[in-house]
Amino acid sequence: MSEPMSKSDLRSGQAPGRAVSPAANTPGSASGNPSGLQAHLRQRPWLITVAFVLTCLALWELAAARPGRPEYLLGPWRILNEVLALAEGGGLAAQVLASLRRALLGFAIGGGLGLLLGLLAGVSRNFRDLFDLTQAFTHPVPKIALFPVVAVVLGFTDVSRVLIIAISAFFPAYLNAVNGALGVNPRLLWVARNVGASRWRTFWQVLLPASLPRAVVGLRISLMVSFVLMVATEVVGHSNGLGAALMRAYREGAYGPMYAGIVCTALCGMAANALLGQASRRLLAWQAHAGGHHG
Repeated sequence: MSEPMSKSDLRSGQAPGRAVSPAANTPGSASGNPSGLQAHLRQRPWLITVAFVLTCLALWELAAARPGRPEYLLGPWRILNEVLALAEGGGLAAQVLASLRRALLGFAIGGGLGLLLGLLAGVSRNFRDLFDLTQAFTHPVPKIALFPVVAVVLGFTDVSRVLIIAISAFFPAYLNAVNGALGVNPRLLWVARNVGASRWRTFWQVLLPASLPRAVVGLRISLMVSFVLMVATEVVGHSNGLGAALMRAYREGAYGPMYAGIVCTALCGMAANALLGQASRRLLAWQAHAGGHHG
Protein backbone atom coordinates (compact mmCIF):
# COMPACT_ATOMS: atom_id res chain seq x y z
CA MET A 1 0.00 0.00 0.00
CA SER A 2 1.36 3.41 -0.87
CA GLU A 3 1.47 6.07 1.78
CA PRO A 4 -1.10 8.82 1.52
CA MET A 5 0.16 12.11 0.17
CA SER A 6 0.43 14.84 2.75
CA LYS A 7 -0.30 18.50 2.17
CA SER A 8 3.41 19.25 2.27
CA ASP A 9 3.97 16.65 -0.45
CA LEU A 10 1.32 18.24 -2.61
CA ARG A 11 2.84 21.69 -2.17
CA SER A 12 6.39 20.52 -2.95
CA GLY A 13 5.37 18.37 -5.91
CA GLN A 14 7.39 15.42 -4.58
CA ALA A 15 6.34 11.81 -4.45
CA PRO A 16 4.94 10.72 -1.06
CA GLY A 17 7.46 9.56 1.46
CA ARG A 18 10.44 10.67 -0.67
CA ALA A 19 12.84 13.08 0.96
CA VAL A 20 14.15 16.04 -1.00
CA SER A 21 17.92 15.91 -1.39
CA PRO A 22 19.64 19.03 -0.05
CA ALA A 23 22.07 18.92 -2.98
CA ALA A 24 19.24 19.47 -5.46
CA ASN A 25 19.15 23.17 -4.68
CA THR A 26 22.86 23.77 -4.28
CA PRO A 27 24.86 25.67 -6.92
CA GLY A 28 26.57 23.50 -9.50
CA SER A 29 24.14 20.62 -9.09
CA ALA A 30 22.33 18.78 -11.84
CA SER A 31 19.58 21.41 -11.72
CA GLY A 32 21.63 23.52 -14.12
CA ASN A 33 22.80 26.22 -11.72
CA PRO A 34 26.47 27.02 -12.44
CA SER A 35 29.09 26.72 -9.74
CA GLY A 36 30.88 29.75 -8.36
CA LEU A 37 33.86 29.29 -10.71
CA GLN A 38 31.64 28.77 -13.75
CA ALA A 39 29.59 31.86 -12.95
CA HIS A 40 32.78 33.87 -12.46
CA LEU A 41 34.12 32.77 -15.84
CA ARG A 42 30.82 33.51 -17.56
CA GLN A 43 30.92 37.06 -16.23
CA ARG A 44 34.59 37.46 -17.23
CA PRO A 45 35.20 35.33 -20.35
CA TRP A 46 38.48 37.14 -21.02
CA LEU A 47 40.01 35.26 -18.09
CA ILE A 48 40.00 32.06 -20.15
CA THR A 49 41.87 33.80 -22.98
CA VAL A 50 44.41 35.32 -20.60
CA ALA A 51 44.98 31.97 -18.87
CA PHE A 52 45.49 30.21 -22.21
CA VAL A 53 47.96 32.85 -23.46
CA LEU A 54 49.94 32.83 -20.20
CA THR A 55 50.12 29.04 -20.28
CA CYS A 56 51.44 29.05 -23.86
CA LEU A 57 54.01 31.73 -22.99
CA ALA A 58 55.15 29.80 -19.92
CA LEU A 59 55.61 26.60 -21.95
CA TRP A 60 57.44 28.57 -24.62
CA GLU A 61 59.77 30.10 -22.01
CA LEU A 62 60.50 26.69 -20.52
CA ALA A 63 61.31 25.26 -23.95
CA ALA A 64 63.65 28.19 -24.69
CA ALA A 65 65.45 27.69 -21.35
CA ARG A 66 66.10 24.00 -22.03
CA PRO A 67 69.81 23.12 -22.34
CA GLY A 68 70.89 22.32 -25.86
CA ARG A 69 68.07 24.27 -27.45
CA PRO A 70 68.59 25.58 -31.02
CA GLU A 71 70.16 29.01 -31.31
CA TYR A 72 67.14 30.41 -33.09
CA LEU A 73 64.71 29.41 -30.31
CA LEU A 74 64.31 32.51 -28.15
CA GLY A 75 61.91 32.82 -25.26
CA PRO A 76 59.19 35.48 -25.02
CA TRP A 77 61.06 37.32 -22.25
CA ARG A 78 64.15 37.66 -24.44
CA ILE A 79 62.03 38.81 -27.38
CA LEU A 80 60.32 41.43 -25.20
CA ASN A 81 63.73 42.76 -24.17
CA GLU A 82 64.71 42.95 -27.85
CA VAL A 83 61.58 44.97 -28.64
CA LEU A 84 62.35 47.38 -25.79
CA ALA A 85 65.94 47.68 -26.94
CA LEU A 86 64.84 48.55 -30.47
CA ALA A 87 62.36 51.09 -29.14
CA GLU A 88 65.03 52.76 -26.98
CA GLY A 89 67.43 52.91 -29.93
CA GLY A 90 65.02 55.14 -31.85
CA GLY A 91 65.06 53.17 -35.09
CA LEU A 92 61.88 51.24 -34.40
CA ALA A 93 59.57 54.25 -34.66
CA ALA A 94 60.86 55.14 -38.13
CA GLN A 95 60.43 51.56 -39.34
CA VAL A 96 56.89 51.32 -37.94
CA LEU A 97 55.81 54.64 -39.42
CA ALA A 98 57.17 53.77 -42.86
CA SER A 99 55.37 50.41 -42.87
CA LEU A 100 52.10 51.80 -41.52
CA ARG A 101 52.08 54.54 -44.14
CA ARG A 102 52.34 51.99 -46.96
CA ALA A 103 49.85 49.52 -45.46
CA LEU A 104 47.17 52.06 -44.51
CA LEU A 105 47.46 54.05 -47.73
CA GLY A 106 47.16 50.91 -49.83
CA PHE A 107 44.24 49.73 -47.70
CA ALA A 108 42.45 53.08 -48.03
CA ILE A 109 42.81 53.10 -51.81
CA GLY A 110 42.07 49.43 -52.49
CA GLY A 111 39.48 48.91 -49.76
CA GLY A 112 37.69 52.16 -50.58
CA LEU A 113 37.47 51.40 -54.29
CA GLY A 114 36.45 47.81 -53.59
CA LEU A 115 33.65 48.96 -51.28
CA LEU A 116 32.34 51.55 -53.73
CA LEU A 117 32.53 49.41 -56.87
CA GLY A 118 31.16 46.40 -55.00
CA LEU A 119 28.05 48.30 -53.92
CA LEU A 120 27.56 49.61 -57.44
CA ALA A 121 27.95 46.10 -58.85
CA GLY A 122 25.39 44.86 -56.33
CA VAL A 123 22.72 47.26 -57.57
CA SER A 124 23.53 47.24 -61.29
CA ARG A 125 23.56 44.00 -63.27
CA ASN A 126 25.35 45.68 -66.19
CA PHE A 127 28.05 47.05 -63.93
CA ARG A 128 28.46 43.64 -62.27
CA ASP A 129 28.77 41.88 -65.63
CA LEU A 130 31.43 44.40 -66.62
CA PHE A 131 33.70 43.34 -63.75
CA ASP A 132 32.74 39.70 -63.33
CA LEU A 133 35.10 38.17 -65.86
CA THR A 134 37.97 40.50 -64.92
CA GLN A 135 37.80 39.76 -61.20
CA ALA A 136 37.34 36.03 -61.81
CA PHE A 137 40.53 36.02 -63.90
CA THR A 138 42.70 38.23 -61.68
CA HIS A 139 41.50 37.26 -58.21
CA PRO A 140 43.25 33.84 -58.02
CA VAL A 141 46.62 35.35 -59.02
CA PRO A 142 48.86 35.98 -55.97
CA LYS A 143 49.25 39.73 -55.98
CA ILE A 144 52.89 39.57 -54.92
CA ALA A 145 53.53 37.88 -58.28
CA LEU A 146 52.59 41.18 -59.94
CA PHE A 147 55.22 43.09 -58.00
CA PRO A 148 58.08 42.49 -60.49
CA VAL A 149 55.82 43.55 -63.35
CA VAL A 150 54.87 46.77 -61.55
CA ALA A 151 58.50 47.34 -60.56
CA VAL A 152 59.58 47.20 -64.21
CA VAL A 153 57.46 50.31 -64.83
CA LEU A 154 57.64 52.12 -61.48
CA GLY A 155 60.77 50.62 -59.94
CA PHE A 156 61.04 49.21 -56.42
CA THR A 157 59.53 52.35 -54.95
CA ASP A 158 56.86 53.16 -52.41
CA VAL A 159 54.44 53.84 -55.26
CA SER A 160 54.77 50.27 -56.56
CA ARG A 161 54.48 48.85 -53.03
CA VAL A 162 51.34 50.85 -52.26
CA LEU A 163 49.86 49.85 -55.62
CA ILE A 164 50.36 46.12 -54.92
CA ILE A 165 48.85 46.53 -51.44
CA ALA A 166 45.88 48.39 -52.92
CA ILE A 167 45.27 45.68 -55.53
CA SER A 168 45.36 43.03 -52.83
CA ALA A 169 43.00 44.97 -50.56
CA PHE A 170 40.54 45.58 -53.38
CA PHE A 171 39.22 42.05 -53.85
CA PRO A 172 38.00 41.17 -50.31
CA ALA A 173 36.26 44.53 -50.03
CA TYR A 174 34.72 44.24 -53.50
CA LEU A 175 33.42 40.68 -53.17
CA ASN A 176 31.93 41.20 -49.71
CA ALA A 177 30.30 44.47 -50.77
CA VAL A 178 28.77 42.77 -53.81
CA ASN A 179 27.40 39.91 -51.71
CA GLY A 180 26.14 42.36 -49.09
CA ALA A 181 24.27 44.40 -51.68
CA LEU A 182 22.83 41.32 -53.37
CA GLY A 183 21.66 40.01 -50.00
CA VAL A 184 19.47 43.02 -49.25
CA ASN A 185 15.82 42.10 -48.83
CA PRO A 186 14.07 43.03 -52.12
CA ARG A 187 11.02 44.14 -50.16
CA LEU A 188 13.01 47.04 -48.72
CA LEU A 189 13.89 48.26 -52.21
CA TRP A 190 10.31 47.72 -53.36
CA VAL A 191 8.97 49.84 -50.48
CA ALA A 192 11.50 52.59 -51.22
CA ARG A 193 10.46 52.70 -54.88
CA ASN A 194 6.77 52.74 -54.00
CA VAL A 195 7.11 55.73 -51.70
CA GLY A 196 8.82 57.64 -54.49
CA ALA A 197 12.42 57.55 -53.18
CA SER A 198 15.05 58.50 -55.73
CA ARG A 199 17.81 56.08 -56.70
CA TRP A 200 20.37 58.05 -54.71
CA ARG A 201 18.15 58.14 -51.63
CA THR A 202 17.40 54.42 -51.96
CA PHE A 203 21.11 53.67 -52.23
CA TRP A 204 22.07 55.89 -49.30
CA GLN A 205 19.22 55.15 -46.88
CA VAL A 206 18.28 51.56 -47.76
CA LEU A 207 20.95 49.65 -49.66
CA LEU A 208 24.04 50.98 -47.89
CA PRO A 209 22.83 50.40 -44.29
CA ALA A 210 21.48 46.95 -45.12
CA SER A 211 24.68 45.78 -46.83
CA LEU A 212 27.04 47.45 -44.35
CA PRO A 213 27.59 44.46 -41.98
CA ARG A 214 28.87 42.25 -44.79
CA ALA A 215 30.87 45.10 -46.32
CA VAL A 216 32.61 45.76 -42.99
CA VAL A 217 33.75 42.12 -42.89
CA GLY A 218 35.36 42.62 -46.29
CA LEU A 219 37.14 45.76 -45.09
CA ARG A 220 38.58 43.97 -42.07
CA ILE A 221 39.88 41.17 -44.30
CA SER A 222 41.35 43.79 -46.65
CA LEU A 223 43.15 45.43 -43.74
CA MET A 224 44.82 42.18 -42.70
CA VAL A 225 45.76 41.42 -46.31
CA SER A 226 47.34 44.89 -46.52
CA PHE A 227 49.68 44.06 -43.65
CA VAL A 228 50.64 40.76 -45.25
CA LEU A 229 51.51 42.47 -48.52
CA MET A 230 53.25 45.28 -46.65
CA VAL A 231 55.83 42.83 -45.32
CA ALA A 232 56.02 40.89 -48.60
CA THR A 233 56.78 44.00 -50.68
CA GLU A 234 59.30 45.40 -48.20
CA VAL A 235 61.53 42.32 -48.25
CA VAL A 236 62.09 42.76 -52.00
CA GLY A 237 64.37 45.49 -53.28
CA HIS A 238 65.97 48.26 -51.27
CA SER A 239 63.46 49.48 -48.73
CA ASN A 240 62.96 50.44 -45.13
CA GLY A 241 60.20 49.39 -42.75
CA LEU A 242 59.48 46.32 -40.66
CA GLY A 243 59.64 43.86 -43.54
CA ALA A 244 63.06 45.09 -44.65
CA ALA A 245 64.33 44.97 -41.05
CA LEU A 246 63.07 41.40 -40.73
CA MET A 247 64.91 40.25 -43.83
CA ARG A 248 68.07 42.10 -42.84
CA ALA A 249 68.06 40.50 -39.38
CA TYR A 250 67.51 37.06 -40.94
CA ARG A 251 70.48 37.46 -43.28
CA GLU A 252 72.73 38.60 -40.43
CA GLY A 253 71.58 35.81 -38.11
CA ALA A 254 70.28 38.35 -35.60
CA TYR A 255 67.37 36.29 -34.33
CA GLY A 256 66.45 38.69 -31.52
CA PRO A 257 65.73 41.68 -33.80
CA MET A 258 64.04 39.30 -36.27
CA TYR A 259 61.52 38.10 -33.68
CA ALA A 260 61.13 41.66 -32.39
CA GLY A 261 60.15 42.79 -35.89
CA ILE A 262 57.55 40.02 -36.10
CA VAL A 263 56.07 41.08 -32.76
CA CYS A 264 55.96 44.73 -33.79
CA THR A 265 54.24 43.83 -37.06
CA ALA A 266 51.66 41.78 -35.17
CA LEU A 267 51.05 44.61 -32.69
CA CYS A 268 50.58 47.14 -35.50
CA GLY A 269 48.11 44.87 -37.29
CA MET A 270 46.24 44.14 -34.07
CA ALA A 271 45.97 47.84 -33.23
CA ALA A 272 44.75 48.74 -36.72
CA ASN A 273 42.19 45.92 -36.65
CA ALA A 274 40.97 47.01 -33.22
CA LEU A 275 40.50 50.60 -34.41
CA LEU A 276 38.62 49.47 -37.50
CA GLY A 277 36.50 47.14 -35.38
CA GLN A 278 35.67 49.95 -32.97
CA ALA A 279 34.71 52.26 -35.84
CA SER A 280 32.56 49.57 -37.46
CA ARG A 281 30.78 48.81 -34.18
CA ARG A 282 29.91 52.48 -33.75
CA LEU A 283 28.75 52.67 -37.35
CA LEU A 284 26.60 49.57 -37.06
CA ALA A 285 25.23 50.74 -33.71
CA TRP A 286 24.23 54.03 -35.33
CA GLN A 287 22.59 52.06 -38.15
CA ALA A 288 20.63 49.93 -35.68
CA HIS A 289 19.55 53.00 -33.73
CA ALA A 290 18.47 54.77 -36.91
CA GLY A 291 16.60 51.69 -38.09
CA GLY A 292 14.79 51.38 -34.79
CA HIS A 293 13.96 55.07 -34.78
CA HIS A 294 12.54 55.02 -38.31
CA GLY A 295 10.75 51.75 -37.65
